[in-house]
Amino acid sequence: MKLYDISLRRTGLSISDRLVAARRLDALGVAFVDGGRPSGTSHSRSFFGRAANELRLRVTTLIASGGPEDLPALLAAETPAVAVIVQEHGFSVLREAVRHLVRAERRVVVEARDFFDGWLADPEHALEVVLTAAEAGAETVLLHDTAGKLWPDQIGEIVEAVAETGVPLGFGCHDDGGAAAKQLLAADAGAGLVQGSYAVVRGGLDRVVPPSVHSAETGIAPVPCPRLEQTVSAQKAIGGVR
Repeated sequence: MKLYDISLRRTGLSISDRLVAARRLDALGVAFVDGGRPSGTSHSRSFFGRAANELRLRVTTLIASGGPEDLPALLAAETPAVAVIVQEHGFSVLREAVRHLVRAERRVVVEARDFFDGWLADPEHALEVVLTAAEAGAETVLLHDTAGKLWPDQIGEIVEAVAETGVPLGFGCHDDGGAAAKQLLAADAGAGLVQGSYAVVRGGLDRVVPPSVHSAETGIAPVPCPRLEQTVSAQKAIGGVR
């Protein structure tokens, strides 16, 4: 299982602190660090400009994220990978956005917002989103539990069903109750990439998510996750960024 950190989508840190955070997440072995939308504020654009010149990451791949409407800015960010966030976009829009980025030699992750609600309403349509993204060249389709209405076991069942397509999958959800349980069950069901705020930004990077599923959340015994356990060291490695 690979980790995809979205802590830096939040823009409260200075650019220098965000660069430091990216380096420290790289040292922890996080696969992807998402720097947010380059089409947003000038602060965000400046971050990607400095990242292109100053960051020399060993393990981590820096990602710029945004919707299909943000293509020019996503390309201008010059990150090796891009996350295309889709939510109620048509198949043709999704297909062309991914193809355009692939032609520009970018690795593409498609983040399908509200995927699970869409699956409950119309599984065939939701599955077509996944297949369209993969056929257009996305290397991973990240299924996002945006509304957070489903139980962890429901997440696992749906991810397992989608994984039968053979498309490489990821999973993401908001940091609400049961997030760790959902992450672990999604990974067990076939999601090879798990998105979360593994270093949480609070005027500095000062804590990480729990490395296991707690019984208070799930009603089951704690389930250890070796890859998440590695982030425990972030308590000291990332704490106190200035």
